Amino acid sequence: MTPSEPVTRAPRPATGPAAGTASETIRSARRYSPLLDVIRIIAVVAVIVVHVIADHLESGSTVTMHVLRSLLATAVPAFIMISGALNLAPAAMRHGTARFLGRRLRRLVPATLVWTAFYAVVMGILVAGEPVDWRQEVADLLTASSYPHLYFLPLILGLTVITPVIATYVGDSGRRAWITGAVAAGWALVVMAVPPLTLGLLGEPLVPLQMGILTYFLPFIGYYVLGRAAWMAPVGRRGSRLLLVVAVPILTVATVWAYLSKTTDAPPGQVLLPTYVAPTVMLLSLALVVALMGLGKDWTVPARTEKILRTVGDATFGVFLVHFAILMPVRDAGFPENSVATVTALIALVTLAAFAFALIGRKVPGLREIL
Repeated sequence: MTPSEPVTRAPRPATGPAAGTASETIRSARRYSPLLDVIRIIAVVAVIVVHVIADHLESGSTVTMHVLRSLLATAVPAFIMISGALNLAPAAMRHGTARFLGRRLRRLVPATLVWTAFYAVVMGILVAGEPVDWRQEVADLLTASSYPHLYFLPLILGLTVITPVIATYVGDSGRRAWITGAVAAGWALVVMAVPPLTLGLLGEPLVPLQMGILTYFLPFIGYYVLGRAAWMAPVGRRGSRLLLVVAVPILTVATVWAYLSKTTDAPPGQVLLPTYVAPTVMLLSLALVVALMGLGKDWTVPARTEKILRTVGDATFGVFLVHFAILMPVRDAGFPENSVATVTALIALVTLAAFAFALIGRKVPGLREIL
């Protein structure tokens, strides 16, 4: 969702007499990759679907609904992997670390402040019209839980700030990126598993990592780096097909089981309850995105299609931010949700309205800076 220009793998910087042309080589190596925009457009629509159907999911829902729920859970990991694929590329910092951070933070910081204030004050207090517990409001802000989707802002901010360090270490080594990403992902699985495991086995949870606005990004570093690894050193087409036709179905079944099984209702089995940093969702997300990157990296489109995809893809950040501000009033106005058709209509309405707002808003000074 964050604004970036898709790039392909840049060649290894030259040394010796050719070193002076390294920046020109990196610059000329950039090439538009429509797959990344297509993934993030689908992913932001998936996020909207998640938030619309959340109130319609329960343990008694059909298996088909839970299959859909499992696949939708890969949306946010996909966003993070795409961000890593783009931001960790040598071309992203071809003008230096300061310019890289300045360009991104000038958009992310205002967006974080404005939209957090909007949802916390306007949507959470003024529109809700309920008594305010200021201590709880402050606690929600510090833990990035004041609104269901706002955790993404400190998450992507944290990943952006540490990007120069990771990019310097990984460089253009696919092997190093795969190893670093795998280690970070494994660390996240272990750290996030400790609370439910210790609660179930010891009767008291041990929390090695308290999630909050300053730490929310830490468990997602693995996704971020593996996104770069999968783009820079993609698996072969045969491996990608195996991931799609074998690994993805198996992991989807495992995720559906985790949603439906009584084992995950309480600790220690709750460690398998699908979250973005649970084993099933993490492996499913990685298998799906890695396979798509492996198969579609070289895909090209005509210039007119490229322009459309760039424009719509760049709007996804704004769509993510604004869609709740559209969904909640529509629901409060009594939009019917008593059938598959009406729920589908609500999804379409919110999606179209959010994209319209984001696309128009990106042309308006002031709004453009926070979308």
